[in-house]
Amino acid sequence: MAKFSKGDKVTWVQPMTIVPHPEGKTDRNGEVLPVFRDKTFTGTVISGVGNNKFQVRPDGLNATPKGIPSYYDKSILESELTKIES
Repeated sequence: MAKFSKGDKVTWVQPMTIVPHPEGKTDRNGEVLPVFRDKTFTGTVISGVGNNKFQVRPDGLNATPKGIPSYYDKSILESELTKIES
């Protein structure tokens, strides 16, 4: 039996994600440079997709394309997910 169910809040670490430079360094035009770092995300489990993976919808999505609510969903391995206890 899966240890996650629909609606569970979870967190996971996505390696090598583009984030703004932690020291705020900029290019010659004054724009903050991007760097690659491991980043922690939170989201909600939508469903299980097989092969020990779950479909997770990240938190903080402002808008999705019309008629495609699952556009930004991610398939994450069960071993990479951590349940957030409320």
